[in-house]
Amino acid sequence: MKLIKNISLNDKICDIAVENGKIVSIGQLDGDGVDFGGARIFPGLIDIHSHGCIGFDTMEGNLEEMADWELANGTTTWYPTTMTMSLEDVAAATTRSIDFGHGASIPGFHMEGPFINAKYKGAQNESYIIPPSMDFFNACKNVKRVTLAPEIEGSIEFIKACPAQISIGHTDADYDTCISAFEAGATTLTHTFNAMPGIHHRAPGPIGAASDTDGVFCEVICDGKHINQASVRMLYKIMGEDKIILVSDSIRGAGLGDGNHMFGGQLMIVKDGTARTESGALAGSTTPLFECVKTAISFGIPTSSAIKMASENPAKLMGLNKGKIEIGYDADFIIVDDSFNLITAIARGEF
Repeated sequence: MKLIKNISLNDKICDIAVENGKIVSIGQLDGDGVDFGGARIFPGLIDIHSHGCIGFDTMEGNLEEMADWELANGTTTWYPTTMTMSLEDVAAATTRSIDFGHGASIPGFHMEGPFINAKYKGAQNESYIIPPSMDFFNACKNVKRVTLAPEIEGSIEFIKACPAQISIGHTDADYDTCISAFEAGATTLTHTFNAMPGIHHRAPGPIGAASDTDGVFCEVICDGKHINQASVRMLYKIMGEDKIILVSDSIRGAGLGDGNHMFGGQLMIVKDGTARTESGALAGSTTPLFECVKTAISFGIPTSSAIKMASENPAKLMGLNKGKIEIGYDADFIIVDDSFNLITAIARGEF
């Protein structure tokens, strides 16, 4: 058994005992352990939408290196996210090993595309867009999430048949179509506001449909570049802290600074921390999830809500025993100082 000593949980100093990767006791505990001097502890962050970092991309491998970087930057669990590319490429990406015993844990993959609408392709490669196909899905392994456009022929049938969590994204769907998709089993919007119709008073679109449907979450890239802070606050007021999931949507440029990088077979230009295609389309972010949480807090989102939206909510969506610091839950934590600077991140109770 390992002990985390002198830690501030919900503004109260306590100790936390960990055994076999689980939390087994919380309180004033006897024994020696690692003393954190009253630093604050929160559940580990879970990124359900992240393509890459430090020069690496999910489509090409190097998952071990990326998992280590994710953990070092506060993400204790992540879903490597693929791009709209060929079946051969996506299948190869998703059959790679995901059990390393170090770095951020990987429960499975997020397949973003290729079942999307070319009108809202964003940084996805249009030449590989195809209708939904269970044969395509079944050829890929360990896929736990799929982003698709529900207005594409065959999507509703696919949603009903697919065992993975389904998210609506890269879509031109109207309100009624999204409602049909949610009724069929879809439970999230992918990077809400981005690559989809906005809210109009006569056409509420995907966001209006999500706000009208119980059990549906809205992904948000809260990097300060993809969504204006007023829109983040508005969505928070509409959806509440229980229906938003913060994601990074990070690409290989994360952790590298400005420069040119390949992403999904296309050139991405990162300038002032913003990634765009050569045509100017906004691509993924260069910001780790922890920094997105800090940005949300800076926008006026309460700290407890911002943490919940990056830990408990994604855990609930994906059926993980994570996201809370309670007895029986996985021992995944982030530890921060009084200024909310990351001190360390712990996955699987390893410290």
